[in-house]
Amino acid sequence: MSPVPSTAGRKSKTAPSSKRRRGERRSEESNEQRADTSGEEERANTIPPLGARIRTRLGEKGTGSLLLVIRAGLVFASCSFGYVVAMFAAVTLVPNTFLMVAAGTGVGPASPLETQLMHWLTPSLFLIGLIFVLVLVVVRWSWRVQSRLGEKVRHALSGEETGR
Repeated sequence: MSPVPSTAGRKSKTAPSSKRRRGERRSEESNEQRADTSGEEERANTIPPLGARIRTRLGEKGTGSLLLVIRAGLVFASCSFGYVVAMFAAVTLVPNTFLMVAAGTGVGPASPLETQLMHWLTPSLFLIGLIFVLVLVVVRWSWRVQSRLGEKVRHALSGEETGR
C-alpha cells in the first residue's frame, strides 16, 4: 500500500502558469513605472526653487521674518564662534606663551628687572600681540562668512539672480 501522489496540487502542462502571468504583469508594471519616472524627471526639472516655494507659502511679510530670524541666527553663531576663539586664546594660548618664553630664556624672579623685561616680558608681549592679531583675523573671517551666507539667503528668498 504505497501512498498515491495527489494530483490536486499539480498544474496541467497545457494551462499557462500563474508565474508567467505574474511575470507579464510585472513587465507591464515596470514599463508603466518607467513612463511615470520619466514624467517625474520632467516635473523635477520644473519644480520652482526653494526660495519661490517659501515666498509662496509664507508671503512677503513671512519671508521677511524668516530672513530676519536666519540673519539673527547667523550673527549669533558668528559671535559665539568669535567668543570661543577669543576665550581659548586668552585661557590657554596666552599663559602657555608666557611659560614657554620664561622656560626658554631661563630668566627667573631672582633676576634683575631689566633682564626680566628684556628677555622675558618683551618677547612674551610680542607673541601675545601676534595671537591677538590672529584672533582678530579668525573673527573677521567668521563675520565675512556669515555675511556671505546671509546675502545668499536674502537673494534666494527674494528671488534675485546671483552672479555665481
